[in-house]
Amino acid sequence: MTDTRDDADDISDEEYAYDLGIKVDDFQHDDMYQSTPAKNDRLQQKTYERFVHLQSRLRHYGDELYPFYFDEELQSIHLRQELNDWHYFYLQLLISSALRYCPRSRRHELTGPFEEISYAIFKCLMPDGWVVHQFGKDKSSRYEGHLYDKLSLLAQDVWGKLDTKRSHFNERDRGDGGLDLVAWHPMSDDRNLVPMAFAQCGCTAEEFGMKMLEASPGKLALHLKVGYEWASYYFMPQSMLTNDGKDWLKYSDFARAIVVDRFRIIKIAKQYEINVREIMKSETIQEALETSFY
Repeated sequence: MTDTRDDADDISDEEYAYDLGIKVDDFQHDDMYQSTPAKNDRLQQKTYERFVHLQSRLRHYGDELYPFYFDEELQSIHLRQELNDWHYFYLQLLISSALRYCPRSRRHELTGPFEEISYAIFKCLMPDGWVVHQFGKDKSSRYEGHLYDKLSLLAQDVWGKLDTKRSHFNERDRGDGGLDLVAWHPMSDDRNLVPMAFAQCGCTAEEFGMKMLEASPGKLALHLKVGYEWASYYFMPQSMLTNDGKDWLKYSDFARAIVVDRFRIIKIAKQYEINVREIMKSETIQEALETSFY
């Protein structure tokens, strides 16, 4: 099985199989780079595993959704000449999964759009009658200002109680407290114990297990009292599908959350006929396509 950290986070490793699972910076210095029969066999096996993994992507996503094709004779992967909206949508998520290759000053250009994508999918997953809002920093039109004020309003919305003080927070804390998306059903009365779901959106390929807990009762229930444990979701742009399509990659790193990865995002968007043009950043995708990795 391929290393998901390389596979999911590294745009050149994943789709172009450029460095065959080895970091580009380390490749020329890795002992595997030295030409010996044993090390060449290891490299060949790594290459084969990589190619099989990428071929499984095409098999599970299909031509309509997967923007790459394979040259079986040359054992190589290429970007399709003609790309449809779903191909661009895949590329948007792929770029978002490669956050470590983006300068820190520009990462918001990937994380922001990914939160918008997650919001669109989250709304599809919530039943009719549910109220759905963005809670994330600079994204919400309802929850604004200091984090204490945001959480206080959320507690009112879900007929809960915020058991903390403003003094417990940094006076300049205008963040999201680990919440990006919130949803609940008002149940047509003014009583508590309403159904709720919270979500965190994360582009990181490292330590995503901890990120999965950000929107969970394990993180928030000490202060946000609602009488029961709500459903927690985690959206990630990485594709965590095993080659056979029946299991999760790196499942041992998961925490308690409903995980919506790249595969689920694309499939759900297709199922609900989301207009992906409205939630893509075309200029970002085009810039990435024009970037040389060699």
